[in-house]
Amino acid sequence: MGKLPKKGIYVLSDFLFFIGFYVIRYRRKVVFENLKNAFPNKTKREIKSISRRFFHHLSDVMIENVASLYMNPDKIKKFVTIKNIEVLTDLYKKNKNITALIGHYGNWEFLTTVPPYTSYTILSVYKPLSNKFFDRKTYEMRERQQAVPVPMKKVYKAIIEYEQMNQPYILGMVADQSPPKREINYWTTFLNQETAFFTGSEKIAKRFNHAVIFTAVHKVERGHYEVEFIKLFENAKDAEEHEITEKYARTLEQFIQKKPEYWLWSHRRWKHKRNSNN
Repeated sequence: MGKLPKKGIYVLSDFLFFIGFYVIRYRRKVVFENLKNAFPNKTKREIKSISRRFFHHLSDVMIENVASLYMNPDKIKKFVTIKNIEVLTDLYKKNKNITALIGHYGNWEFLTTVPPYTSYTILSVYKPLSNKFFDRKTYEMRERQQAVPVPMKKVYKAIIEYEQMNQPYILGMVADQSPPKREINYWTTFLNQETAFFTGSEKIAKRFNHAVIFTAVHKVERGHYEVEFIKLFENAKDAEEHEITEKYARTLEQFIQKKPEYWLWSHRRWKHKRNSNN
């Protein structure tokens, strides 16, 4: 599959979209409900249009990511351009390690193309997949792209190792998942809904006084993405409690509002509801 030309990849994506959207009707109710709650001022017709565009994009992402498992790294680079690598270069010159906060926006997996463009070591934090075959393939793909895959449970161990080696690193963390109910300790309004956020990324950044950046992978057109780095804080210790998490949420929200079809609406982001005990 990795040897397919771009045109072949997107022919497969169109087929996957047809099966998923019209035949299986994969999570259509979940997506529609999420969009309706996030955009209460949009009409039913507008919500349906966004929903359809989202599923078409999701099909692209799924096929792109499976194909990437088998692609030569140089071929993967052809899908991506780096908009402003100078943000990383400037922080590197200042001897700042970085926490990079990522969202399920665009195709976040294409961030594996960043390592060759920077002197930082990229520590790519991930949650091991239940499917052992795809878990191994994903791990191998990130290694081929010169990133260092780090399981979530071993994050602190990896950070301390690189701190002791005095090796500059970027800790890349997807931060818009719904945390387990027992781990919720911060709520904010996000896309017009009370939303729980993980605060672990913020705690790590503050403990080690990282610089904090938001990393977005914009879909410019089909088959072409653009990576943008946005500096949120140069010294995490200067931020107030929850300020980093709040700034991340607001930045991600702005991108979603501009191009809502490129966020992952099919996950159950709002499965937990705030109550008096939270």
